[in-house]
Amino acid sequence: MNHSRSTWAALSLLVLLLLAAPASGEASTATNTLRFKTYTRNDRGVVRCGLFTEKGWLKTPQSASTAVIHGNVALCVFDELAPGVYGISGFHDENSNGKLDTNFIGYPIEEYCASRNARNAFSAPSFSDAKFRYAGGTVTLEARMK
Repeated sequence: MNHSRSTWAALSLLVLLLLAAPASGEASTATNTLRFKTYTRNDRGVVRCGLFTEKGWLKTPQSASTAVIHGNVALCVFDELAPGVYGISGFHDENSNGKLDTNFIGYPIEEYCASRNARNAFSAPSFSDAKFRYAGGTVTLEARMK
């Protein structure tokens, strides 16, 4: 009876280990993930980010991400990303209306940022200032909303 109980315990443990283990090939598969960590002035709303190539800079994102803010920090994540040259733009959508709000002359009244903390005084940041080379793997970039 004792021998049978220990055999069942060992078999149960083996089944649990097999169920928890990744399928063959999954353990070595690397995912290409780019993480864009931003710092905001408060936790209201969300942060919306776009990943761009030069051709579509600030117009046509290759990928988009929306992040919840906790402790004035948000993390936009872009998965399954091909290596290349990219730029990221993000804004703090405090009222969660899905757009970067501006004043009557078109200047943003919500915080925004770009990769490499690119910034221009009187216009949107340029792609050349925001661009970075992504070679693959998991990479985290940071920027401060202003």
